[in-house]
Amino acid sequence: MQDPDIINPLTNPIFYPVLQRFIWLFIAGLLLIWILNKFKFKGLWQAELGKRYISWLVIGGLFMLFVFMGSIPSLIFLFVIMILALWEVCEMAKISKVYFYTLSLLAAVSIVCVSYFTDKFYMLPILYFAVLTFITVRLNNKKGFSSLGTSLYASLWIIFFLCHFVLLGHLNNNLDNTKSLLLLVGFAVPLADIGAYIFGRAFSKVEVLNKFKIADKISPKKIWAGMFGDIIGAGIGIWIMYFAIGSYFTIVQLIVLAVIIGIFSVIGDMNESLIKRYFKVKDSGNLIPGHGGILDRIDSVLRVIVVVYYFSLIVLG
Repeated sequence: MQDPDIINPLTNPIFYPVLQRFIWLFIAGLLLIWILNKFKFKGLWQAELGKRYISWLVIGGLFMLFVFMGSIPSLIFLFVIMILALWEVCEMAKISKVYFYTLSLLAAVSIVCVSYFTDKFYMLPILYFAVLTFITVRLNNKKGFSSLGTSLYASLWIIFFLCHFVLLGHLNNNLDNTKSLLLLVGFAVPLADIGAYIFGRAFSKVEVLNKFKIADKISPKKIWAGMFGDIIGAGIGIWIMYFAIGSYFTIVQLIVLAVIIGIFSVIGDMNESLIKRYFKVKDSGNLIPGHGGILDRIDSVLRVIVVVYYFSLIVLG
């Protein structure tokens, strides 16, 4: 069920409890980076950790705002995220700007389709393939297949996957008006990333564990032990939102969900690392201080939102 045209966030029954948890989480985050900075505030905001903290505060606040607002504002916000991510892909791959304009148009069409013509949503990949193939042929470039492959992958990876935010919102609307499933993703994914960072940093000092890399040629610092941090971080995110989603799932289902979010957070991260290694760039962009580009921030979300939607669809029906 889609949102009404206008939603007052203050009428959402979990607005204040979520806001309270958001504030406490960032107080805890401030304490954590202070500890990691060896109990010093001096130079903290110039360091990578400090920049990441401020970026998380801004991104988290914006995400919460637009989730609670729902409807048209949230769709516009989603479209802007898509456009920024697609721009970064086109810049990394150095493909014709025609592909960026085409992908932007496909993003707009996809958001309208998933919002108002949901039953036609799963036909979108066929549209992507047809339109991008036509554009490639018309550009008449002998090396166009590479650009076609990149743009087609971006259409699925960014546009099609991010549209699942709308699907998850509709599913949530069939249960109640809280947007709690979307907020669950908003808490669980960042905490999974933080958990991976802490565990990876701690266990990388243990020589035996540091030998077991996930894929050292793609992401040299990622070790298997860090995945436990992803799962634990995701579990903490679920625990934070348990007051709102506890009636949807059993404890066993929530444990499974934490494992799924943790694993697919890693997969999303490694997926983007693979792309960056291929195009020989360190970051996808420089829009977000301490993170890099939009894709560097939403890489895990791109995978997690899809699996959370289908897991919820199977369980909640």
